[in-house]
Amino acid sequence: MVVVKKYFGETDGKEVSLYKITNKNQTSISVLSYAATWQNFEVVEDGVKHSLIEHFDNLADYVKTPYEVGKTIGRVAGRITKAHFQINNVDYQLTPNDGKNIIHSGKNGLQTQNFDGTVDSDNSVVFTHTVAGEDGFPGELKVKIRYALSDDDEVSITYSGQTNHDTLFNPSCHVYFDLDDGNIRQQQLRINAKHFLDMDSEKLPTGKMLAVTNAYDFKNFKKIGQGLKQLKPLDKFEFDDAYIVHDKAATLKDSQRAVDFYTDRNGLVIFTASPIDQQRASANDYSSIAMELMTLPDAINHEDFGNTILQAGQKASYTNKFKYRKLD
Repeated sequence: MVVVKKYFGETDGKEVSLYKITNKNQTSISVLSYAATWQNFEVVEDGVKHSLIEHFDNLADYVKTPYEVGKTIGRVAGRITKAHFQINNVDYQLTPNDGKNIIHSGKNGLQTQNFDGTVDSDNSVVFTHTVAGEDGFPGELKVKIRYALSDDDEVSITYSGQTNHDTLFNPSCHVYFDLDDGNIRQQQLRINAKHFLDMDSEKLPTGKMLAVTNAYDFKNFKKIGQGLKQLKPLDKFEFDDAYIVHDKAATLKDSQRAVDFYTDRNGLVIFTASPIDQQRASANDYSSIAMELMTLPDAINHEDFGNTILQAGQKASYTNKFKYRKLD
């Protein structure tokens, strides 16, 4: 195993570094200090390199993309209704950035921050950053994110948070997977979930958990294109949905390779998109699917969605895993 660090650019006068971890199989991940971004996931099959996730090769595109490609999103991933919540009967009003609501914790979320990076071992990199009061969130929050790659081709991302004031903590990686050169409709998805969240017209949870049926049923492997086709009678054209999962959340595969998704939290948000090619995006021609492992969105406003409160003086730690397998 080896970790190589190199210069990737500058933002706000601060250097952004890229760290590349490579294992004995020549599988590698690249991560950036900017937004603690997962920049690439590359495997070698029969001497040929394949990238498994959407990525940019320059910092400018990461700074300007509205799709948060590969970035750490938080403090809290997803939307919070009316940008408002309560902890211990104390009201907190945040600065909205999605109509009256807030998404991915606002304009100053972790996805906009440049982290300090260190090589933690020969197979891991640690990013640290402290935020305080951004967009109305209470408390100083110390965030630590550890990316690791094993010789079994498993990527693990561990998020740790510590605060001096009761606050929220539910980060994720907004990573977009594409196992087969932009042909996402032919790739097959299985989600180990019996229920998903009902959403309103603003993509906010209503509080209801619905049984997966028809378009939303991925209990068995199904081509993403088939699911998109099943959405049409519902006057919908994309997946942007939250599933209730645990442990082994999902598997994405094509004819040659697969990635298994694991989490110690209860949510998986899937989002079909074309974050690199705006022409394709305008035509709803999707090149990839975001797989965001997290506690269910807007959990602070729904008591049965899971706990995202981080109490003062306590520490929380969550791990998501992504395991690549070559299929025979």
